[in-house]
Amino acid sequence: MIVTTGLEPNAATIAHAQRFASQYALPLVKRRDESLDQLRSKYAVDEIFVVSAKGVRLDLREEDAFFFHPNNAAFRIKRLERGDTDTMLSVCQIAPGDRVLDATLGLGADAIVFAYGVGESGRVLGIESQPVVAMLVADGLKTWQTNSPSLKQAMERVEVAAGHHLDVLRSLPDHSFDVVYFDPMFANTEQASTGIQGIRKYANYEPLTQEAVTEALRVAKRRVVLKEGKGSQAFQRLGFMPYRTNQHQVVYSYRDKIGGE
Repeated sequence: MIVTTGLEPNAATIAHAQRFASQYALPLVKRRDESLDQLRSKYAVDEIFVVSAKGVRLDLREEDAFFFHPNNAAFRIKRLERGDTDTMLSVCQIAPGDRVLDATLGLGADAIVFAYGVGESGRVLGIESQPVVAMLVADGLKTWQTNSPSLKQAMERVEVAAGHHLDVLRSLPDHSFDVVYFDPMFANTEQASTGIQGIRKYANYEPLTQEAVTEALRVAKRRVVLKEGKGSQAFQRLGFMPYRTNQHQVVYSYRDKIGGE
């Protein structure tokens, strides 16, 4: 992989590209007037991080470009500001000051809404198993431009760590988060959100395991929550209680801490 810029980068874009390349120890290549295909041939790479005034995108040969976007977090936060409720926050029983571990971060929309819900006194840590996804999301959360102060502040509060959720869970102390949240990639999702197609090449489709749930119940102080697509039966296999079972595209389920869990 290499990092480059758009064709006519300004000083801010060049500085952003330098920071990104340095942070991830990637070669930074001057774009000049060369096309991305020319750079691919010249440097023998298929994947190029392109930094522009809009942020960083991963340009893939014959694939949709992959980039960070807050997606539905933007309008969900607007609704919360109007006094509406959010189903995810409700099932997770989120309150200001809570600590949330989003064990399957993806593009980060749910983590952003969690960060809004827990407020400045809370903590949201997102774990992403695919390093490329973690890189783009971590950068986008800090650099995405928006006119919404609430959205901007929520994005900036999300912490991102690259790693497999099971490995991370094993490393965490008992009761170190109030809620552990799983949102495995929907294998048959009909979602067409901005940027979602590009992530598919890197998405982790492995099913959630009972071992991961057991570790999550140890780490969680209050509740473990699972989000899955309509028609999925993972909640039954893993012993979760459905939060709602009507005709929605997304189903939430949960397991509360009991006894010695």
